[in-house]
Amino acid sequence: MWRDRTDELSRLPNVKYVYVFENRGEEIGVTLSHPHGQIYAFPFVPPVLQRELAAEARHKRKTGRCLYCDLIQQEQAGVRKVLGGDRWIAFVPEFARWPYEVHLAPVAHRGGLLDLDEQDDESFAGTLKELLQKYDRLFDKPLPYVMAMHQRPPGRGNAQHHFHVEFYPPNRTKDKLKYLAGSELGAGAFILDARAEDTAAELRAL
Repeated sequence: MWRDRTDELSRLPNVKYVYVFENRGEEIGVTLSHPHGQIYAFPFVPPVLQRELAAEARHKRKTGRCLYCDLIQQEQAGVRKVLGGDRWIAFVPEFARWPYEVHLAPVAHRGGLLDLDEQDDESFAGTLKELLQKYDRLFDKPLPYVMAMHQRPPGRGNAQHHFHVEFYPPNRTKDKLKYLAGSELGAGAFILDARAEDTAAELRAL
C-alpha cells in the first residue's frame, strides 16, 4: 500500500513530495487506539526534508559519497545499533532528539519505497516488526510513537538521498513524556538527558 500510493501520487504533476507516516497512542494526540497511517502528497518539499536533502548534497559534493551510507557504515558495529542484518539496520542516532528515537534503514543505498526489491521488502517487514516488539517490551505497554518515512522526492533528481524511517516515541520513562520546552521550541535545539549509546543498549537487550 505504501509503495502503491507513493507511485500513484508521485505521478501527479503538482506533487513534489510524498510523505508516509504512522501514529500510535493517545500521547501522540490520536483518537484511534490502533496504529494507523496517513500519506500526504505535498505540492512542495517539506522543510525537514529540504534540510536533509541539502546536507546530503553537500556531503556528496565534498566526499563523493552518500551521507547516510557513511552513517550506516559507522553504526554497523557500533554501540548505538539496536538490531539488523544484511539488509536493514536499526540504530539510535548520535543526534537523536527523542530519548528512544530509532532510525531504520536499508544497508544498501535505496532512495525510497519504489526502490526496494522483494528481498528488501521481506527483510524490512521482519526488522520493523522486531523493532516495534522491542518498543512494546521497553515499558511493558504499547509504546506510542510517530513513524516517519524519509524517501526521495519524485523524479530522477536527489539520487544521493538514502531512504530511512525515523521513530519518535515521546516517552522518556514509563510514566513521563518528553515535552518540548524553551530550547526546543524557541531555538530548535533539542536537549536530552540520555545518551544514544545507553538507550540503544537498553533497546538492544530487550
